[in-house]
Amino acid sequence: MVAVLCTTVIGWFNPNSWCIIALLACRLFDGNPIDNIKNAFSNRLFVVYFVFVLIDAAGFLHAENEVKQGMIIAKEATLVAIAFVFCAGTFADERTYRQLITVYCLVLLAASLYCLVMACYHFIQTKDHSFFFYHPLAAPLHQNAVFYSAYVLFGVIFLLSSYGEPAIGPLSARGKRTLRYALVLFFLGMLILLSSRLLLVLTALILAGIFLRRYSYRRNRRALFIVISCIFLTILLLSVVHNPVRTRFRETADANLTLVRQDSFQSYMHFTSLELRMLQWRFALEILKAKHAWVFGVTPGDSQDLLDQKYTLSNMYIGNPAEGPNRHFRGFLGFNFHNQFLETLVRSGLVGLLALLAIFVTLLARARKYQSWEALFIVLTIAVLFIPEAPLTMQQGVFLFCYFPLLALSRPDGGKTKNAK
Repeated sequence: MVAVLCTTVIGWFNPNSWCIIALLACRLFDGNPIDNIKNAFSNRLFVVYFVFVLIDAAGFLHAENEVKQGMIIAKEATLVAIAFVFCAGTFADERTYRQLITVYCLVLLAASLYCLVMACYHFIQTKDHSFFFYHPLAAPLHQNAVFYSAYVLFGVIFLLSSYGEPAIGPLSARGKRTLRYALVLFFLGMLILLSSRLLLVLTALILAGIFLRRYSYRRNRRALFIVISCIFLTILLLSVVHNPVRTRFRETADANLTLVRQDSFQSYMHFTSLELRMLQWRFALEILKAKHAWVFGVTPGDSQDLLDQKYTLSNMYIGNPAEGPNRHFRGFLGFNFHNQFLETLVRSGLVGLLALLAIFVTLLARARKYQSWEALFIVLTIAVLFIPEAPLTMQQGVFLFCYFPLLALSRPDGGKTKNAK
């Protein structure tokens, strides 16, 4: 599991696939394999993930691009593998669970420090401060800044949970507490530098929810006021002072949504992130209507090809076609629908979308049953992230969708009691 976490965070995706296969084998043969399989299929969480992948795999029956179809299903098989690891039996005792959270946070710390060191190096060479923000900051890890922001936010959530105290034996109780909150502050700083607008808003809301829950119970109004004031002042400072984070928020306000209704564009035209997403969502509905694919979709293997055709017919920038299909500069070609719900609807129709929604409903129901606020925040974060992004088109997004909710729901107390008051 540690190897899977390391290769995921640092973006080694080929080794990551082999580590997940090894992890699946370890879980399968830990005890009686038949009993493990029965345990998994008796768990509703495993079943909903399995059904979702099975529906996408049915695209083999009518996909034109079978190669891409196979690549997508191989990627989505991670959902079944990780769900099996968590659902085939008891996952971890309290000591092991704390150690796993500690290792994850330390790996995240090492990866973030590496990004900062590389940003400093590039800044010294070029005097360009943009290396400290957004995608350039996460580039040394070959990571998407939005998904890496989610990794960091989940680290904060786990650190602030009842099992968040670092499991480092030689440290005193005071040292563990100091390290715990030092990591929280460092990760919050990383979230600001990564500059994902959506994740920054979600972070502020989640922190307010965590501290409101914690300090309102203790009736410590002064501490609650201090925490909320710090969050508000940070937001105010980022809003008033000129900085890349404010620039990214202003970009959204400058969007011209009349572009969305156009049928053709100049190839050199620039789109803001909101303009591009609205245009891609329009293309999604047009593809479904043209192919009469509302029920079963156009298959995962063909959906991106159809979207690329839309980019081409709309005269959007696609590089130089004379250089062939494997040209280095491809422009908008390969850009997904930037909405996982629409992406799933185009790929697998209403059948696939209902299966995806069933996963969220099952996760939220289990979080409510187990009274796990960390699982609730993680699942809601992923659900909101699915609106402007399509994480399941990338390996790190597939892992994020399955691993973190199930980890939060695998607390050693079995979810039968509330977190320590």
